[in-house]
Amino acid sequence: MFFLKKSPSLWAFLLSFLSFLYLFSFEIKGVWVTRWELYSPEKIESIVDSLSIANVTDAYVQVYGSGFAFFNSEIAPVRYKDFDPLEIFIEKAHSKNIKVHAWINLLYMWDRREMVDDQKHILKRYPTSVLVDDKNISLLDYSLEMIKERNIEGFYVSPSSDIVKDYILFLIDEVLLNYNVDGIHLDYSRFPGKEFVYDIFLRSNFIQKFLVDPFEIRSENSFKLFGEKGVNALLNEWQNFPKDELKSLIKDIYFLVKSRNPNIQLSSAVIADVDIASSNFYQNWWEWLNEGFIDYVIIMAYSPSISVLKKQLDKIQNKTTLSKVVVGVASYNQTVYNMSNNVRDLYNYPVLGFCIFSNQSLLDQKGSYSYVGKTIFK
Repeated sequence: MFFLKKSPSLWAFLLSFLSFLYLFSFEIKGVWVTRWELYSPEKIESIVDSLSIANVTDAYVQVYGSGFAFFNSEIAPVRYKDFDPLEIFIEKAHSKNIKVHAWINLLYMWDRREMVDDQKHILKRYPTSVLVDDKNISLLDYSLEMIKERNIEGFYVSPSSDIVKDYILFLIDEVLLNYNVDGIHLDYSRFPGKEFVYDIFLRSNFIQKFLVDPFEIRSENSFKLFGEKGVNALLNEWQNFPKDELKSLIKDIYFLVKSRNPNIQLSSAVIADVDIASSNFYQNWWEWLNEGFIDYVIIMAYSPSISVLKKQLDKIQNKTTLSKVVVGVASYNQTVYNMSNNVRDLYNYPVLGFCIFSNQSLLDQKGSYSYVGKTIFK
C-alpha cells in the first residue's frame, strides 16, 4: 500500500486496466442476422461459425418479416418449405454456446406496392387492420410515391386491433411452443409516423373511453361541449393514447412469453433518441422497462458519431436505468475499426451490452469477425 501511495502513475495504470476489463464484462455481445441471409442450411452453418469467431453470445435472428415466417408456421405463410431456418440456426448456435432470439417484425407487414397474393398473409386476411393517416387514408391506398414522400417503409397494422393482437400472439406462441429459443426479439414495435394513428380500432377505443372521435376533438362542437381547457385535455389524452395502446400489446406479449417459460427473454429494438421515439413514433419504450413489461431493449444507436451516441445515452439515463439497455451499433455505415473505437469510448456507461447491425455488413468487411472477437467482444 505504501508503494501505491507513492506511485500515482501505478494507480492510474490499475484504474485504466480495471476499466478495460469492465469494457469486456458486458453480458450481451450480440449481432442481428437478417432473414435474407437464411436461404440455405449451409449458409446458416457458415453464419454461426463466423459469429463464434467473433465471440458473439446472442444472435438476433429474423424469423418473421414482411408477413412471412422463416419457421414452420400454421398461421403465417412460410418462406422456405424444404428446410426450417430457425430450427437449424438454433441447433448450430447452441452447439457453439450462442443464444438465439427469434426476431419478429411486430407491426410492419409488407414492403412492396404490389399486394401479396398469399391468402395466409395478414394483409390478405385482415386488410382493415392497416394503419390510417390523419386524412383518413389507409396505407393500402397509398401509391409508391406517397410512401416515399412520407418516408415510411411500407404497410403497418394497428396494435389496437384485437384480430392483429391475436394473430401476433398466436405467431409468437408457435415459436415458444415449438422451438428452444432463448428470447423473443421485437422490431418495428412502433408506429411509422405521428400521423398514422387514425385507424378505426384505435379511434373506437378512444371513443369508448372519452366519448369523442379524435377527428372531432378540435371541432366547434367539442369547444362548445368541453371548453378550451377540456379540448386541450382531450388533445393531451389523444397524444398519449397510441403510446398506451402499443404498451398494452407489449404487455400482452410479455405475459405470454413468461407464461410459457420465465427464463425466455423479451427484448425489442427501439429508437435511440427518446424524444424522437415519443413524439414521432409513439414508442415510450422506457415505460415498458420501468413498468416491467420487457426484459431489456436494444437501442438503434447507428450513428458513427460518438458525440451523438453519448447524447442519446445521457438522455436515456434521465428516463430509465442503463442496466437494461443494449447499445445497437452499426457496421454498415462505418468501418469496424471506427465502431470499435466508439464502443471503447462508451466504456463508462453501465449498459447491458452491445449488438451489431448487421451480420451481413460484418461479412462484407473482410476479416471483421476476427477483429470484433479480438476487440469489441474480447
